[in-house]
Amino acid sequence: MEYALPEVDFGRDEVPDLEAQLATLQAQGKRVVPVRYLGATAWPMVRHEDVGRAFRDPKQFPAAAANLRYSLPVQGRTLLCMEGEEHRIHRALVAEAFQPQAVQALVAPLLRPLANELIDAFGARRQLDLVAEYCHPYPLRVITRLLGIPAPNEAQLFGWVRGLFDYPFHPESALKAAAEVDAFLLPLIHARRAVPAQDLISRLARAQVEGRRLSDEDILGFVKLLFPAGADTTYLTLGSMMNAVLSDDALRARLVADPALIPQAVEESVRLFGAVALLPRYTETGARIGDVDIPPDSWVLFGVRSAGRDAAQYPEPDQFDLARHAQRLVTFGGVPHFCLGVHLARAELTITLELLLARLKGLRLTAGSMPQTSAVLRGVRRLPVAFDELVPAR
Repeated sequence: MEYALPEVDFGRDEVPDLEAQLATLQAQGKRVVPVRYLGATAWPMVRHEDVGRAFRDPKQFPAAAANLRYSLPVQGRTLLCMEGEEHRIHRALVAEAFQPQAVQALVAPLLRPLANELIDAFGARRQLDLVAEYCHPYPLRVITRLLGIPAPNEAQLFGWVRGLFDYPFHPESALKAAAEVDAFLLPLIHARRAVPAQDLISRLARAQVEGRRLSDEDILGFVKLLFPAGADTTYLTLGSMMNAVLSDDALRARLVADPALIPQAVEESVRLFGAVALLPRYTETGARIGDVDIPPDSWVLFGVRSAGRDAAQYPEPDQFDLARHAQRLVTFGGVPHFCLGVHLARAELTITLELLLARLKGLRLTAGSMPQTSAVLRGVRRLPVAFDELVPAR
């Protein structure tokens, strides 16, 4: 088979110029092409219309077909492994905690205080890696606090959760990490069933829809899905957003002068820097996109990052435009598997941009704009910064 971009393996290589590579395919009129992916073949879709349509087509591109092959051994049977009625019921059982009103209720008691806590921990330092010190731990700690994980256990749990990402590259260590996560969480689940608290595990244990409840295995799977879906994607978008804002003096100055523009900056960051750049799906039936036939039993890559930069949908797509008000974003997927955590992610991004610009006077990059790495789960993984003054939290 003749691959597009034959020198690149999109599952293993860093691909620093991913956006440019995908834009070139768009400019050539391509809609879907064969590429190398994890040593085999996959078919990335690069146009907004095709990606949006594919998200709405669970018959040809079901989420379950990919996740049963890719994540089931370490995460268990999560929502992404379900379709149809099974998915509808299980999604309804967990959705309440992630609705807009529920997330808004978390801002004052949890999201803002936790962000300030991490910023306060900078102490007397005036230079640091913003990803390591803030962007990475913030969404992780939000999840553990939501779940009601005791703070002394956070570091150990984070270590086990990181091990889950070794699958399928290092399956033995990933399966060991999954067993350790299960052994840690099961006693908590049992305790919260017996004596419910106000945390997410308790809410999941109590949830009931149409006479159905979540089993221990259901809750374990949902919690293990929360970390990659709700923490890794958010931390990478946080780092990429701060990298973009601090790389543009005029943009940074506008946001400092007028914090009311921060929600628009978050939306542009979501469009341009959503962490899931190429979303793996698997088609058992095959599909026809334009004049290209994708064979049955093929990996397909939804080009979420290229869809957000498609000039047919967004004029001057590479420009960070605070007046854009982008519509039809596919960053968070599409029905029926639209991301449950969309409101939480937006809240974390908004609070982060507001507090870092307000509290770190003179915040700036010390090594220039940092590259984004990886092609599937993409973002800035290191961001050296300096600032002149740490302003106390209000």
